Amino acid sequence: MDPFPIAKTSWSPGDTREVEQSRVHKEIGMEYDSYRRIYLADGHEWRIAGQIARDDGRKYYILECVG
Repeated sequence: MDPFPIAKTSWSPGDTREVEQSRVHKEIGMEYDSYRRIYLADGHEWRIAGQIARDDGRKYYILECVG
């Protein structure tokens, strides 16, 4: 199973993506660096830039690529 089923495969600092909150909390397909407070996924570093709620009740984090 691909933890992030997305079409985009290359990321640059400033790019964003939406990831379901439950996947972030369970660290599915990513690791959390608590010292630097960033997530490591797809060979890049990500920080939580915001969150949104969909009509179906699911919550998503907006992750921003920082490196």
